[in-house]
Amino acid sequence: MKRGYIRLSRAGPPLEAQQDALRRAGIEDFKRVFMDVIVPGRRGGVLPEREKAILKLLSGDYLVVANAGRLGTSQADVLATLEKVGQRNAAVLDAETGETIRWHPDVVRVLAFAQRAEGVNRKEVAAKMSQQRAATGRLGGAPPKNWKVSEEAARGLWNDLSRSVESVAEEVGVSVPTLYRRLGQRGACND
Repeated sequence: MKRGYIRLSRAGPPLEAQQDALRRAGIEDFKRVFMDVIVPGRRGGVLPEREKAILKLLSGDYLVVANAGRLGTSQADVLATLEKVGQRNAAVLDAETGETIRWHPDVVRVLAFAQRAEGVNRKEVAAKMSQQRAATGRLGGAPPKNWKVSEEAARGLWNDLSRSVESVAEEVGVSVPTLYRRLGQRGACND
């Protein structure tokens, strides 16, 4: 059996559009449609009509929504809702795409694994880039080839405490933060 769920919010599709989507998905009896209305200014919380709809689901039933965004308010909320629907051995039907979504007990582990894999990959790429920068002596800032003077000359100017940082930056052709980043503290032996 198909049971409909509508979540009305200021940013989402209007009631008529959601009802039309449910009709196209085979919902004819709107007595079986549950509807939550999001009140502006109220954040989070439980969607009571969605919870009632889930409790009415029997094994093999479908909870029909106009689109994926109507099922919940956040990724975590949607995942928790899909889990509850799956525990009743039911599925969610996205009227917009015609897609049926069934919960699998391993889905949380699969998602966590995918997120962990992405994090590991990003860390590996960042570490490799950092190694490459260190091996070439590039620590950030404007590349020395774009400087008006060589890095060695810039270092000499930078360590001359009789000059202002602004005059050194102007002569070298880079910003003061770039000089600090590339050459370190003034007057220090950074060779």
